[in-house]
Amino acid sequence: MAIRLFLFVMPTAAYYTLGCKINQYETEKIREKLERLGFSTVSFASPADVYIINSCTVTGTADAKSRRAIRQAVRRNPDALVIATGCYAELEPHSVSEIEGVDLIIGNEDKDSIPERIAARFPDIDPNNDSVVLPRVRTRAIVKVQDGCSQFCAYCAVPYARNRQWSRNPDDVINELRVLAGFGYKEIVLAGIRLGSYQPSLPDLIRLAAEINGIERIRLSSLEVWEIDDNLLSALSDSPKVCRHLHIPLQSGDEQVLRLMRRPYTPGKYAEVIRKVRNAVPDLGLTTDVMVGFPGESQEAFERSLRFVEEVEFSRLHVFRYSPRPGTKAAEMPDKVPEADKTLRSDKMIELGNRLACQYASRLVGKTVQVLVESKRAEVLSGLTDNYVEVRFDGSERLRGSIIPVRIDYVNDDGTVFGSIRGGES
Repeated sequence: MAIRLFLFVMPTAAYYTLGCKINQYETEKIREKLERLGFSTVSFASPADVYIINSCTVTGTADAKSRRAIRQAVRRNPDALVIATGCYAELEPHSVSEIEGVDLIIGNEDKDSIPERIAARFPDIDPNNDSVVLPRVRTRAIVKVQDGCSQFCAYCAVPYARNRQWSRNPDDVINELRVLAGFGYKEIVLAGIRLGSYQPSLPDLIRLAAEINGIERIRLSSLEVWEIDDNLLSALSDSPKVCRHLHIPLQSGDEQVLRLMRRPYTPGKYAEVIRKVRNAVPDLGLTTDVMVGFPGESQEAFERSLRFVEEVEFSRLHVFRYSPRPGTKAAEMPDKVPEADKTLRSDKMIELGNRLACQYASRLVGKTVQVLVESKRAEVLSGLTDNYVEVRFDGSERLRGSIIPVRIDYVNDDGTVFGSIRGGES
């Protein structure tokens, strides 16, 4: 009698994450849990049994990208289980439900339940299985320590989608960091929707993280300028493990536009804080977000914003054209800026940002810096300095995940930075 063997084929799951580092962290936790339950991870561009789209709603453009990703998943496998979660799914469940093929819409508060709800749809999956799964092979680990925002900037829908502010217990955070150090991560990123509002104390958390053996770099995801005080500056300068890089959103360098945006500072106050930060952290890499075309932004206001950005000398800009988000205050404002003007202003701000990035990187030429090796493309290694400058150099793939000394040799006209390994590490 012939013996038939029935093999259990692991179901596959694919992920698409939009928006902030918090979304990235939450997607990673879902992936880890599903792999422990017996799911195999595949590319989002591949056919899969499950698609999870972790959406963003910070702008109207983010909404559109979220809808597009959901439709792509449905097209790739009409029989797949398609799950929409994240901020867009939280705020616009009715719009998401109108997309044919979406099976589950899960808000931010219920993200933790996603793996179990998926497993319940697959009878061959043991919901009690909890096999050991290593984190995905990456060179840095994002660690969520805070969630929620109550600022209600005029253009932003995030406070409506993540309105409950909370902070993780410091012991819980430190335990996770120790596990990540054990897995070999050299750099960790402390992340939050409003990281600077972490309680009981972000400076104390930074100091505790710096004591962990194996963690060589501590990077902060983003800080609002009004959250930076002397205690935090002290924590940033106390340990060489803390990266000399801060991302501090500006949005506009014009006082009237900032007021319309409901941002609680003036350009003068922003510049004053930046001076204090640079005094505390020499050679700081300072990156920022700048929005152009906000309702009421005249050409003169844009020019003032452009001059302010140049005066502050950021090391990198993230430039956004304003797009209206239904339900926000800005969506109802008069004096809309024509799309053609938004495009021209965006191009001009991006051009300035590229020039500032080249200017900052050029200061490193001739210096030897420590680089975390992250990837290899076309036989060239690439990695980041602690002050957030990407460097390319020749070397072996085995160096990936290591922090090594690299001499900065030159900067191309397009801002690409090239270097060479020092100390026989190649």
